Parts: sequence; C-alpha cells; structure tokens
Amino acid sequence: MKRAFVINILLLLALNLFVKPLYIFGIDVQIQNTIGPEQYGLFFSIFNYTLLFQFILEYGITNFVKREISIEPGRIHTYFSGLLILKAGFAMMYFGVVLGFAWLFQYSDNEIRLIIQVAGIQFFITLVAFLRGLIIGQGWYKTDSIFSVLDKVIMILLLGWRLYWPGMQPPDLAYFVETYLLSVVITAIIVFIFMLLRLHLKWVKPDLSFLKTLIIRLTPYTLITFLMGVYGRLDSVLLHALLPDGDYQAGIYAAGFRMLDTYLMLAILFSNLLLPMLSAQQGNKDAIRDLLKFVIGIVMTATIIAGVGGWVFRQEITDVLYHQSDANWYDTVGLLFLSMIPVGLSTLYGAAIISTGRLHRQNILFLSGIVLSLTFNFFFIPWWQSLGSAISAFSVNLVIAVGQVIIFVKESDMREDRGFYRKMILFFILSFVLFYIATLLAKSFLIAGLIAVIVLLWISKLLGLMRIDMEMAKKLFLGKGRNG
Repeated sequence: MKRAFVINILLLLALNLFVKPLYIFGIDVQIQNTIGPEQYGLFFSIFNYTLLFQFILEYGITNFVKREISIEPGRIHTYFSGLLILKAGFAMMYFGVVLGFAWLFQYSDNEIRLIIQVAGIQFFITLVAFLRGLIIGQGWYKTDSIFSVLDKVIMILLLGWRLYWPGMQPPDLAYFVETYLLSVVITAIIVFIFMLLRLHLKWVKPDLSFLKTLIIRLTPYTLITFLMGVYGRLDSVLLHALLPDGDYQAGIYAAGFRMLDTYLMLAILFSNLLLPMLSAQQGNKDAIRDLLKFVIGIVMTATIIAGVGGWVFRQEITDVLYHQSDANWYDTVGLLFLSMIPVGLSTLYGAAIISTGRLHRQNILFLSGIVLSLTFNFFFIPWWQSLGSAISAFSVNLVIAVGQVIIFVKESDMREDRGFYRKMILFFILSFVLFYIATLLAKSFLIAGLIAVIVLLWISKLLGLMRIDMEMAKKLFLGKGRNG
C-alpha cells in the first residue's frame, strides 16, 4: 500500500515539478529572448490588463465548487448546470468590459487585437479551472494534477519545434499568442469530455431562483478573486502606463515575475489540495492544525530555500537565462525571488480562510493590498522603474501574508502556535547565513547552492518544520477515500 502511495505522489509531483518548469525555462524564457524584452513586455502588460477583469469571468466559481462539492458531492449535477449558465453570461460581460476599458485607455488597434486574443485565453483558462474545481471537489487529485499541466504540454510541443528544430524560423509574438490560445482551447475540450464521460453529467435545468441564490453565494468568493487579481497584477500594467519605455521595463519585470509565477503554480497545487481537505474537517480543530502545520512546514521549507537562494544568486541566474541583463535586471529578479516567501504563506493561509467560509476580513485585507500597491507603484516606479514595481510587490505581499495568518487565527478560533512561527523565522535567517557562507566555500554557484540546500534541509528536519508523516500525506494527496 505504501509503495503504491509513494508512486502516486511521485507521479503527482513529477508532472508539476517537471512540466511547468520545463515550459517556463525551456519555452517561455526562450520566447522572451527571441522576440525581445520590449515585445514580451507588451504581451505581459496586456496579459495582466486582462487579468484585472478576470473576476468577472471567474466570479468566485472555482473556489466555490472546490469547497461546496467537497462537502456535498451529490449536488454536482445541479451546480454544474447552474454555474455553466452563469459562466456564459459572465463571459459576455467580461469581453464587453475589457474592450470598453481598452477603448477608454486609448490602446492602439494592434494592441486591441492582442487584447481580444488574450481575453480569449483568459476565458478558456477559467473554464478549465471551473471544470478542475469539480474534479478536485470529487477528491480526484491525481486526475487534476494531469489536467493542471496539459495546456503546458501542448505548448511545449507546438512551440518547442519552432524554437529548437534546426532551420526553423523562430516564432514571433503573434505565433506565440495564437499557440497559447489554441493550447487552452484543446485543454478545455479534453477536460470537458472527461467530465461528461467520467461523471455522466446530466443537464439539470436550474430555475431563476436557484441562479439568484448562486450569484448571492458566489459574491464573497468573487470579491476575493477581484481583489487578489488587482493587487497582484497592477505592477506591469502601471509600468506600461507610467514610463516612456514601459514595455521594456515590463519585460524586465516579467523576467523576475516568471520565477515567482513558476513557484505560484506549485503553491496553488498544494492550496488546491488543501482547500477541500480543510473544508471537510471544519469543526475538528486538531485535524486542521495538524494538516496545516504539515503542509506549511514542507512548502515553506522549500519556499524559503528557493527564495533566499534566488536572491543570493540573482546575478548568476539572470545571466544564465537571459541574453540582456544589467544591475536593474539582477535586483528585480532577486527581489521577486524573495517575494516567493510571503506569496507562499499567503496562498496556503488564503485557502485555509476560504475553507471556513468567512471571507469578510480577507476581502478588507485584499482591498488594503490594492491601495498599498497603487501607492507604492506610483511612488517607486518613476524612481526605480522595474525594480520599483518589485519593491512594491514584495512589500504588499508581505503585508498580505501577515494579515492572512492573523485573520485565519481569528476566524478559525484556533490558538496561535508562536513556537512554529519562531522556528520559521529562525530558518529564514539561517538560510541567508548559510547561502552566503556557501559562496565563500565554493566558486561555482551551483555547488555553493547545493551545499546550502543540503544543510538547510537537515536543519529544517531538526527544527521539526519538515516532518515525514505518511498518513497525513496520504490524506492530503489521496483525499477522503472517494475514487480518484
């Protein structure tokens, strides 16, 4: 049994730890190097512009189904029908708002064509997220992990041959965006067919009162989606708007944000697993506390090592990955590496708060994050360009992370484990010390990094942050016993 479990876990992690970084560093980085930071910066700023309005598309649906289906799996047919109708209506609203503001902000004709394509990408991304939410709600975590990387696998295949096959013309921005759109469309079709076949989904005609009830219940979740999307994606949009060379600066920021985004993909994997598990354990404080400490200990150990290591070796990493780089690139990339730490903590505790269903304080916190992000970016960007946005991102994410921890403790009425947090802070400090000591012991940053990582993993286990608990891991990854 344990052998089979270990194999399943390795499969789950291998898919996400191999495919997504392969896409990020093997495809996405090379796309930026091929088309240049200015063109990629234009795509990045427009991608984030469309993300600002993604809350209309999403409207809290994904988090809602993760929580509700895990509690009431028998209502999946009713929820599926009602939410699909709402999603179609939200999609029409989304395209209208995105194009309306694009006209208001005086985007050029070429930029508007790009906005339409990227908005289409956002639609299919959220459709896949909705369907995956139903899968997660059923406890099919292994199946979800396969679908979580499917669009990236397709993009690797469609873009890889243009980038690496001898004699092929390198892709331009138009080809990249069109391939991105095609990949998410294919993924949505495959996941939809799977859902129909595996769950034998039936169309249950929802009445108007049910749809109204759904909208009311979804509203707290969509506020979270909206507020998180705005404070997390303002940086590149403001770089594009505030600076004469905004697209170039957005390209530099994208180089660092790519590291953060790679990590965020993995953090979301754990939060997706965590949310339905915590939802199902409401009322059992001991189980929730043990599960959280287990997941946070493992995830934050890896996160602190990656974040601090990325900061210490920011120049070496940037020079390896990008054709153009200077001091501004180095510090921007390094600071966004460090941002992994508050983002990771915030992602996990955010899932824990959503599991309680009490979201009022979380919404206030994210609203404060928007105000802080706007204030910091307007102040820092004119002075330090992309680095200013990175400073803003780190500062805001740190505030949000601390706030999420405090809110969860209050909303769950659980006593704060201060000893656990003290150990985590100590581990963070030791990570800096050991990485810098390692640079003195080895000339190669790869060897120095390896030495530091080995020692830090041992220290984490010694401090009790990273615990090997097979039963807890089994509950987390394999769910509550439903078929997966």
